[in-house]
Formats: sequence, structure tokens, C-alpha cells
Amino acid sequence: MKGSIFRTIRLLILANIFLIPFVVTIQNIVIRFVIGLFIGFSFIALLSFTSKIQNLYEKDD
Repeated sequence: MKGSIFRTIRLLILANIFLIPFVVTIQNIVIRFVIGLFIGFSFIALLSFTSKIQNLYEKDD
């Protein structure tokens, strides 16, 4: 389970790194909005996975 959490976090970080330049260069406001929503939701998911990891390591102690 820990491996899948780390894999998901890595994928979210990489997706955000590659999507941010597209938001800057795209002129269409609707596409910018959709990409911004995806980035926002992925950051929320990243925070929830980070708290799951903290809970896993606190249970191990």
C-alpha cells in the first residue's frame, strides 16, 4: 500500500509540473479553467495522500 501511495504522489507531481506551462501559454479561458481545476484537485489529492502517509508512519511507531 505504501508503494502505491508513493507512486500516486509522484504521478501527481509530474502531471502538475507538465500542466503548469500549458496554463500559461494557452489563450482559451475555458481550457485554462479546466486545467486549473485539474491542478487544484490534484493538489488536494496530494495533501490527502500526504496525511495518509503520516498516519501510516505514526501507526508504525
